[in-house]
Amino acid sequence: MTTTQRRQKRRPLILYLQVLDAATGEELGRAVDLTGEGLRLVGQREIPVGSRHDLRILLPAGAAGAAELAVTAVCRWAGRDVNPDLAATGFLFENPTPDARAVVHELLRNLAFSGR
Repeated sequence: MTTTQRRQKRRPLILYLQVLDAATGEELGRAVDLTGEGLRLVGQREIPVGSRHDLRILLPAGAAGAAELAVTAVCRWAGRDVNPDLAATGFLFENPTPDARAVVHELLRNLAFSGR
C-alpha cells in the first residue's frame, strides 16, 4: 500500500459539509466524502500536500449530536476535481480523539450513502 492509499472505502455524503481552518476561520471547502480515517474536500484552491491543518467541520443539527467536528488532519494528496474549476484534497485524520471518532461514526451512519 502506498502512502496515499486509504484502508477504508470512501462514503459519499448526502450533504456537503463546510470545512474551516480552525486557526483562521477561512473556508477550505466542502467535505464531499468521508471514511473513519479521513475525508475528501472540494474547494477553490489546492492545499499543499503534507500540510497539517486543524479543521472545523460544521455539522447540520441532529446529524451527529454535535455542532461541529474538530480534527487535525494532514493533506495526503491534492489535484483538480472532476469539475476543473475546483480543487480536490484528500485529508488523513491525525490521532482523532474518541469523541471525534464517535462523531465521524455518527456522520457515516446518518449522512453517508450506504455502499452496496
